[in-house]
Amino acid sequence: MTTPEASQSGDETGIAQNEGSNQFTRLPQLRITVNSRCGRACFFCRPSGEAVSTKAGTELDPNTAFEIVDICTKLGVSDVKITGGDPALWNPLVACAARIKSELNCHLDVISRHPKIADHAEGLADAGVDLFNMSVDTLDSDLHKKITGIDDLPSVLAALAKCVDSGIETKVNMVVMSGINDHEIDAIIEFCERNGVKQLKLLDLMTDLEDGEENYSRRLQLLGVGSLRDIYLPLDVISEKLHAKSVDMRVFQQAGLGNPMKSFKMPSGLEVIVKDHHAGAYYGSICKGCNHYPCHSALMAIRLTADARIQYCLLREDICVDTKLLTERSAIESAIKNALTVYDKATFHPGPEGGDDHEKLELPIIQ
Repeated sequence: MTTPEASQSGDETGIAQNEGSNQFTRLPQLRITVNSRCGRACFFCRPSGEAVSTKAGTELDPNTAFEIVDICTKLGVSDVKITGGDPALWNPLVACAARIKSELNCHLDVISRHPKIADHAEGLADAGVDLFNMSVDTLDSDLHKKITGIDDLPSVLAALAKCVDSGIETKVNMVVMSGINDHEIDAIIEFCERNGVKQLKLLDLMTDLEDGEENYSRRLQLLGVGSLRDIYLPLDVISEKLHAKSVDMRVFQQAGLGNPMKSFKMPSGLEVIVKDHHAGAYYGSICKGCNHYPCHSALMAIRLTADARIQYCLLREDICVDTKLLTERSAIESAIKNALTVYDKATFHPGPEGGDDHEKLELPIIQ
C-alpha cells in the first residue's frame, strides 16, 4: 500500500503555513482535552474521553490551553481541536476559542456530544470557530440511552440543529458497531442530508481502548456484550457501497498522519468519510517495543490532557510529559519540539489484510 494522496480541502496535508513550519515536514493535529468527564458513559469510549486516566472534575486552565496552542502553532501546527470530556461543560470555552482565533493562526474545531453545546453555538460562531463536530451514533432514543447511559437524544439532535444554524460547518461522527447500529447507516446519511450537515464520518470501533488504563468494559458486559471486539465491524464493505453511490472519491489523512481515510461525495453534496484502522497508521520511536502495537490510531495527534500532560497516544501513561513540572516556557517549548520530532520522523505501516498480524516494530530511538 502506498502512502495516500494528501487532502486538497482545508489544511489536512500537514504542511503547516505558520511560523516555524520549516522545522518539520510532517506535523500532527493538536487536540486539547479541556475536562475529564462528559456526563455520559458510552461503552466504546473511556471515562476521561480522549485523555489517559485523569481524576473526575479535572479541568484545564484556559491560560495553559492557550500557551500550548501558542507554542504549537509557532512550531507549525495548524490544526487544533478542542475536545474532552466535553467542552460544552467547560465554562471558559467561548472565551478561550475567541482568544485562540483572534491571536493565533490555526484551524479550530470544537468536538462535543452534549446538548449544552447549543448554548455556546452562537458565541463560538462569533469567535470564529471553523467547525463543529458532534456525535450521533443512532436515531433510536432507546439505543441512544443504552449507548450513552442518558435519555436525551432529542436534545442532542436539537443542539446539532443549533450548530448548523450558526453557520459554522458542522460534521457528525458515527461509531459503527456490528449488531448495534450498523443497520442505521443509510438513515443517518439521509438525516445529515436533510439537516444541513456537511460531513459524516463513519468510524470503526476502537477495540484496543479496553487495554488502556480505564474503560467502560463492565458497563458493556451489563448490556450482554462481553467485549468491544464482539461488536467490531470492518468498514470495507460499507466503503464499497458508498463508492457505488458516490459521485467522487478521494483518500486523505488528517494533518498528514493517522489512518488514511476514504471520502465519498454523495449526489446531495454530503461528504461521507470512512475511517478504518485497517488502512494503516504512522508509528514512531515511542512505539518501539510497545505491547499495544499494532494499535488503532497510533501517532495521529499530539494531545494535551485535562491535567496538562502532553500525550502521544490513548493507551500509555508512561510516555506522557507533565507540563506542570516544567516551570519555564522554554522547557515546555523544548518538550513539545521533542514530541513533534517523533511525529515528523514517524513511518507509515500499511494495515493487514483483514487482521492485526503485524510483526513487532524495530525502530530507532530518537535522542
